[in-house]
Amino acid sequence: MADTIYTTTPAPEADTATATEAAAVPEGELQPAAASAEAGAEASATAPADYSGLALPDGYRADDPVFGEAIKLFEGEKIAPETAQRLIDFTIERDKEIARAVNDHSAASWTKQTGEWRATAEKEFSPEALGNARTALARVFDRQTIAYLESLGFTNHPGLIRGMVKVANAIKDDSFVGGNAGRGSGAMDPKSLYPNSQHN
Repeated sequence: MADTIYTTTPAPEADTATATEAAAVPEGELQPAAASAEAGAEASATAPADYSGLALPDGYRADDPVFGEAIKLFEGEKIAPETAQRLIDFTIERDKEIARAVNDHSAASWTKQTGEWRATAEKEFSPEALGNARTALARVFDRQTIAYLESLGFTNHPGLIRGMVKVANAIKDDSFVGGNAGRGSGAMDPKSLYPNSQHN
């Protein structure tokens, strides 16, 4: 029976420098380069974000309390400044759209209301009464005030027209009784009361 010959393959030589370094570092500790990289990542993660460069449109101020509350929210949620800027831009544009929609709705509602006032006034008052009301309006208010009332549509308000009709009627029906023009106090002249008195 033939003898079996066993051969051994020599093991590769270990990197003595690597082995020495690995042996020198206690278990669970990082190599200096890895520890430095991890420390840098932790520092950047914990450093507060700088929101001083956030841009606000005209009419908005950085010291506005609402903006201050937004900054606190950004800091608390650790939102990046770039994302915070996009949120600000979106919120402001949305608020503008809401304001435009509200203004358009209000203007349409007011136009409808003044139109209803006009229709009611034309049914309630005759053309003559409306003319008298306009005349009285000119007697009571100056041109600037009348222009302001007209711009708001209040000159179509039945209540205002009703009041001006009363003023017009009062002006037309009122008769002025003059007193003694020579006595500035407005008191009656005693001579006119006692014409035969010896004290005249």
